Amino acid sequence: MGITNIILLISGVIVVLFGVGAFLNPNLARWINAPGAPIIKGIIAMIIGIIIIIVGLVIQFPV
Repeated sequence: MGITNIILLISGVIVVLFGVGAFLNPNLARWINAPGAPIIKGIIAMIIGIIIIIVGLVIQFPV
């Protein structure tokens, strides 16, 4: 696992945690640049974070 994959995993976890925080606290949803209600913004952030984590685990980037 290269450094790019580790960076993708860490950033994906941060995005998922930010989405969970926005889901629980609607004031954090103002930082997410997506249309809709705070709950929708939190769900979008969690989905994008999970996609980033999957890309970091599945695809091997060359160094």
